[in-house]
Amino acid sequence: MRTARKARWIAILLSIASLALVSCTGGAPDVPAAAPAAAPGVAAAAVWPILGRETGCPYCNVVGTAFARASESIDILLASLDASANPVVEALVAAAGRGVAVRVLLDQSDFEPSITTKNALARDYLVAHGVDARLDDPATTTHAKLAIVDRAAVVIGSTNWNRYALFEHRQADVLVEDGRLAAAYGAWFDRLWTDPAARLPFAFASPPSPGEGSSLVALPDAGESTLYASFVVDALGRARRSVHAILYRISVYPQFADSATSDLVRALVAAAGRGLDVRVLMDDCSFYADSAQANLESAIYLYQSGVEVRFDDPAETTHAKLLVIDGETVILGSTNWNYYSVERNIEANLALVRMPEVAATFESSFATLWATGRAIVP
Repeated sequence: MRTARKARWIAILLSIASLALVSCTGGAPDVPAAAPAAAPGVAAAAVWPILGRETGCPYCNVVGTAFARASESIDILLASLDASANPVVEALVAAAGRGVAVRVLLDQSDFEPSITTKNALARDYLVAHGVDARLDDPATTTHAKLAIVDRAAVVIGSTNWNRYALFEHRQADVLVEDGRLAAAYGAWFDRLWTDPAARLPFAFASPPSPGEGSSLVALPDAGESTLYASFVVDALGRARRSVHAILYRISVYPQFADSATSDLVRALVAAAGRGLDVRVLMDDCSFYADSAQANLESAIYLYQSGVEVRFDDPAETTHAKLLVIDGETVILGSTNWNYYSVERNIEANLALVRMPEVAATFESSFATLWATGRAIVP
């Protein structure tokens, strides 16, 4: 497929000998005093899914705790940041005040002035409080939501740092304590920090393979790479039982069949055609007319192609970008299924492969949202 040919970067595959899982749907994580035991020579990973809104802001609790424990560095890559009354920003500024080296790279938009205005205000606030903050190149769209703490832990997912995203929207994020993953994303961040235009001749070693056992796969995209799409298309092709997705935005481009986004949609439809349980919960984007129309058209197309589709409550915003495959593999991050997100933006995603304990938490969230979703036909 086109995505496999076009992908400019190679994913890094991180085999996990042992895994500690803490489900974070409420308060701060109960971080273990020591890393979980692992086989000799192989590091362990600790994973905290961050879900739920019934207790205020679980993301704030988990990320705030991670920042409070930082001792050396915090690197942040964000599409949107509002510093006012923001507990995550407060924790970040507190870390900088303790002498932690904090860097924040924010989006600067050449097509939406309000994004630049808001992020410029946030940058100025952070700089005034001892944080090294800057905007990216205006011709580049930074859509990632990524934090790297002490080059030892990574927070990745769909949550921007503003009141709506933190306290009102449904999101899907994860905190992973794994030095190799943090080092990989740290090296990527360093390149973006040096070159905000993100035209990077940069590759990770060790391509992912089916193999056995659990693994983490870093899926960063920038400079017109389509690593996320290539990996997801392959994962959907290997699915055996089920694909459950929560997606904020999907676009179908019948006039652009040779596109990475079309590859994603075709792979999803093909999975349903093989008789798998394929269900997609979509946000109806009722606050944005163009996105609402795109999602409606995509929902109709998927439904007519054999994929079960439901919309969320129109009063809610479901901003997650989440797939759970066969009840054991989770792929999440910042990438929407539309052209710019898949093929142009700076995005950060992560695959947690063959980790049923992690997947169970996200499956439970999917089941809850699916049960209350609205069918697109009577």
